[in-house]
Amino acid sequence: MSFLVGLAGCSDGGSGADDSAPNASSAAKPRGEAKGFDPPVKFGKAVKLPVDEHVKSWGFAQLGPWLYERTAAALNAYDTSSGRKLWSSPLGRKDWYTGTAGGVSDNQRIPPVFAQHNGRTDVLFAYADYTKGSGTEVDRTDVYLRAVDADTGKVSWTTRLPEPAKSTVSDLEPAVVGAQDGTAVVRVLTSTDDSSEDSESATTYAVDLNRRQVTWQEEHFAAGALDSGVVIGTQLGEEARFQSLHGWHSDQTDLGLAGRTLTDGTPRWKLEGRSSVEIEPVGGGFFATGLLRDSRTGKTVPGGTNGTLLHCVYDQRSVVVCDSEEAVRGIDARTRKVLWTISADDNSRKKPNLGNAWHGAVYASTDTTSVILDARTGKDRRPFSGASPYMLNQYAAVNIDMVVYPTTG
Repeated sequence: MSFLVGLAGCSDGGSGADDSAPNASSAAKPRGEAKGFDPPVKFGKAVKLPVDEHVKSWGFAQLGPWLYERTAAALNAYDTSSGRKLWSSPLGRKDWYTGTAGGVSDNQRIPPVFAQHNGRTDVLFAYADYTKGSGTEVDRTDVYLRAVDADTGKVSWTTRLPEPAKSTVSDLEPAVVGAQDGTAVVRVLTSTDDSSEDSESATTYAVDLNRRQVTWQEEHFAAGALDSGVVIGTQLGEEARFQSLHGWHSDQTDLGLAGRTLTDGTPRWKLEGRSSVEIEPVGGGFFATGLLRDSRTGKTVPGGTNGTLLHCVYDQRSVVVCDSEEAVRGIDARTRKVLWTISADDNSRKKPNLGNAWHGAVYASTDTTSVILDARTGKDRRPFSGASPYMLNQYAAVNIDMVVYPTTG
């Protein structure tokens, strides 16, 4: 199953791409001049980014003081301190979807992914481009992986992935699931029989970013997370159906939760006999599927949850925090031991709703206030106001609608 495939396309951009960033700002503020607070405890007034609300947004990610948004038309970079757009790198594809009249409803969240290469940080994303056949040529959908320089917005390279062997690319957008150690993982949603409603599937690719070559690919395997050198995904049966934000489902118990080694795709662990699989990336050696699990083994983490898991976050340092209806818990990422618990039936404290965590601080809320907890002890540090930390770092908090709250202390 392990092999090496050369990719079509090269650094000329491919697929009608423009390798310049015509809207780049020559006055962009250098990253090193931005002031951050680690971890932040105060946030300034909301800053509305100049996003085009008429263009489909697939998601966003923070890197230092900048925010990167992947849309159907471009990759955009913004300064989170001022809200100013720094540059826009146009996508340059001819068609959004693969020829389906009116397109399809696709509610995936597909944030861009960062990768280091030769001292440069690239922003990675995948996209599909439809070409209508003429004469004896059939219609074709190609999937591309693109790397854009995070500082300048200039396209570093664009390369085409090989077609799935036994299926066709679907109308749903492909995704870069993650990148580690010079390898990116790309999930491409596919269809195995155009006449069947029960034909949804996926192919996962591992791409060497230095050589821009596929090192392995696996059909009927849908990657959902990459952590600790393990590609975590769903092994798909014949009746699998993809429901965007709610993962994979089947009328049969023919789905499996599986982990594959990033380097060569060999199976590492597998849990079979499932009718639904929804994978939440967490990081720090963990992922979640309604239960907190160890990325290396797929096993549940003892004490990680009690009841229905709602959300887990990693503070990017040493603690994973999980929220369920029954309790919020802090877990040591190294020892897997529960550090603290705030239960819903605790008479001395209100159980907060988990927002996010960053470098030893947990951002949560009750029905009356927003509060920062200590990630190691669970004790209240101080209240905070204004920010809605769907995503955050030392420079800014960002809510799900891309409203930015710069840190001030």
